[in-house]
Amino acid sequence: MSSQASSLLPLFDPKTIAIIGASDNIQKFGGRPIRFMKEAGFTGTIYPINPRGGVIQGLQAYKDIRDLPEAVDMCIVTVPAPLVVDAVRNCAEAGVRSVVIFSSGFSEVSEEGVAWQAELAEIAAQHDIRMVGPNCMGTLNPASFAIGTFASFFEHGWPKPGNISIISQSGAVGGHTLVLARERGLGVRNWITTGNEVDVDVADCIAHCATDPGTTVIAAYIEGTRKPERLMQAFAAARANGKAVVMMKVGASEVGAVAANSHTASLAGADAIYDAMFRQYGVVRVYSLDELLDVSGAAAAGQFPARNRLGIVTISGGIGVLTSDIAAMYDLEVPELPEKAQKKLKALMPLAAVRNPVDTTAQMLNDMPVFEGSLRTMLSEGDCDATLVFLSTVGFSPRMMAQIREVLENVRADYPDDLMILSMVCHGPEREYLEGLKYLVIEDPNRAIRAIAALVDFGKSFARAAPGSTADSPPALPNEAVAPPRRALSEIEAGDILAKAGLPMTPGRLANSADDAAQAAMEVGYPVVMKIVSPDIQHKSDIGGVKLNLQTVDEVRAGYQAIMAAVGQHARDAAIDGILVAPMVSGGVETIIGVHRDPVFGPVVLFGLGGIFVEVLKDVTFRIAPFGVDEAHRMINEVRGRAMLDGVRGQAPADVDALAMALAQLSVYAAANGDVIESIDINPLLVRAKGEGAVAVDALIITQSD
Repeated sequence: MSSQASSLLPLFDPKTIAIIGASDNIQKFGGRPIRFMKEAGFTGTIYPINPRGGVIQGLQAYKDIRDLPEAVDMCIVTVPAPLVVDAVRNCAEAGVRSVVIFSSGFSEVSEEGVAWQAELAEIAAQHDIRMVGPNCMGTLNPASFAIGTFASFFEHGWPKPGNISIISQSGAVGGHTLVLARERGLGVRNWITTGNEVDVDVADCIAHCATDPGTTVIAAYIEGTRKPERLMQAFAAARANGKAVVMMKVGASEVGAVAANSHTASLAGADAIYDAMFRQYGVVRVYSLDELLDVSGAAAAGQFPARNRLGIVTISGGIGVLTSDIAAMYDLEVPELPEKAQKKLKALMPLAAVRNPVDTTAQMLNDMPVFEGSLRTMLSEGDCDATLVFLSTVGFSPRMMAQIREVLENVRADYPDDLMILSMVCHGPEREYLEGLKYLVIEDPNRAIRAIAALVDFGKSFARAAPGSTADSPPALPNEAVAPPRRALSEIEAGDILAKAGLPMTPGRLANSADDAAQAAMEVGYPVVMKIVSPDIQHKSDIGGVKLNLQTVDEVRAGYQAIMAAVGQHARDAAIDGILVAPMVSGGVETIIGVHRDPVFGPVVLFGLGGIFVEVLKDVTFRIAPFGVDEAHRMINEVRGRAMLDGVRGQAPADVDALAMALAQLSVYAAANGDVIESIDINPLLVRAKGEGAVAVDALIITQSD
């Protein structure tokens, strides 16, 4: 069995643990895990390994891992880097199921370390043994107290068992996140830091947690991945199983070699591709540890709205304005309450603002029936999917909290499944009590709304992946589709290849004389456009290689002569295939679609609106190929200029369905030929009025060199 296929259960829930480099000194890396497991009450078996043997921290020590009476689930390796390879080989011989390597001094330090790490990778590949690290902080199971880490944070408190699994490439980030989660009272199912990832990486850990019955939320920190397909498979499995994945991705970098003449390539960036991939798989991306824990904690409650309608009850008018603004930023709707609900609220609070947000003013704090009545009205008649209640600092008042608790208990009893978030500050015990009633407690209203938006995103994503939902399968590739040859391609060759792939390309004819051009114009129909066709000339209009809106045969003949003269003057050495004669297409919304080969994720499809939106605003979005029409629609809806497709200034709405089909079809072709294509530009793709389709008037294909 390969290491890829082996279970990670021995890492996440080991029953027997050995420590190579075990120590009596409880401050050393080889002493801390033993100390903490004994103090916590780990019920499994601990085997200290030390060449001196004897007794370590009250436990019988063995001189060699191969001397143990049984094959252990997990072995912690704490010896210096030069000794690690031999220690891991011994583990493999002893039948150890998983290894956690604390030791540093590998690929992060020197060429010698790179060689040692390569040997470790070979051992992992050849034996049924999973390997975490080297240069990692290790693993932890808070429920069983299987402690495979040297971290000392147990000295100031134990993490609470729960349903959130925390995964981090960085040991320091992972450790800090675990402590912050503990301080917030969040329950942790698994915790692991992957370090140099010689074998097990973040993708493997997410895949494990995606099928782990005890995990409902996966909170992860990554800087990059070497297993992109595995990562996407893990995300897909998590979504299919209804598990929320919250990712903090850092380390934006340049994307491989960029084809200088391709819009698609120049607009793609590593971080943008990761961002698009997260959206594609229903992963919520966050940008701070606070946000990571806010969203993870909210998702752990398991309430995921099907819609985005938010009700707000506040004791502050200013907070009502603030929360409405933030809600709009996150695409949450704050709908006006129905007239009946507003009348009820006015009867309770004549001076209050009751449209939504409902501003009860500070009166609410002096009249608990008003507070309870406002909240019940919002829940029963507001037609909202989540309710945010801003209570400021009242949680610090024992007198006020006693009254508020009673109200919240009564409301929760009658509305057990409604999503309610309290934006307030309070003491730890009060917070724990309120969360026990299934209220989310987030101090900052901005952060609270971000968490609500994430829950809405998860709800939509889970609905798409639910059993019985319509599968968003990519369209079929036409039988006549062909791979592009590995050489420079002219526009007419690119257009022909893409037409065979199912893209709506403008028909054209190649002319090699003025007479040919006149005949071609008659065949395709006036008015026509004429363009020089040369693999050596990309920016045709810059040298006079394009003539537009030619209406007559005389104009076509003159246009042919003018183009050839301009090319002879400005691009004398260019190879000329001829002049393309095509119908002059006008009208419709100008868009760009294309493909870029990302060095990590392979073929990536781009969409954006044309003109200033691409050139200046760079208003584009991406998806990993292939994908279906539904995903293409979601992609289209992400660009800021989306309203242009709905019809502006009296124009008819554009044929968005045709645009979505073109994107999906392009994604299928790109995925099928990802080993050949460097980039594709279809620019512009004109999207005509609804029902009239779309048509591409220019195309560029750049292939990879051998």
